[in-house]
Amino acid sequence: MSVVSLVLASVGTTAGVVAAGAGVFGTVHALRQSRRSRPSAPPPLPASSGTAGSPGGGSGDARDVFVAYARGDEAWARDLAVRLEAAGFTVWLDAWDIGEAEIVVERVEAGIREARNALMVVGAHTPDEPLTRQVYTALMTRSIEYGLRFIPVVRGAGEVPQFLGTRKGVDFRDPAPFEERFDVLVRALRGERPARV
Repeated sequence: MSVVSLVLASVGTTAGVVAAGAGVFGTVHALRQSRRSRPSAPPPLPASSGTAGSPGGGSGDARDVFVAYARGDEAWARDLAVRLEAAGFTVWLDAWDIGEAEIVVERVEAGIREARNALMVVGAHTPDEPLTRQVYTALMTRSIEYGLRFIPVVRGAGEVPQFLGTRKGVDFRDPAPFEERFDVLVRALRGERPARV
């Protein structure tokens, strides 16, 4: 191969490399230009103004207390939830927080996930209700894995079932007045130790 052929081959290779580099540079430049000329991304949607219990509620809807109960204890659980809110707590209660056409399991899971404390109202029918046992399992798991404060609340003819027997609860069957037991519950939800008498 002659020197002239080598020089021409080198010049050709160099020209090819320069052309390829120019092509890459041109592509990068074109991408930058297209990004600059593109309209800006749409503004974020406004935060949901849905309240708890509305379809707009849900994720990001943290509450102080999640209240679980069997169907036979709904009236008592509602009364307890009203009293807790009057005491300054935000409460998640399925009767208030699950709207029509919502997926019950998803809303219950979100309520448990975002709660800082949980109560399980234990009445006469609590051990018999499969859904209550499932909610108990989710609450117990959340308590063990993430430190959720989980308190059984025993009422009426309720007997603490074996699946809740490992936790100290607040017993509203106690002969002490309701308000005295309620104060014990409020202190427990605030993380305060029992009063020394």
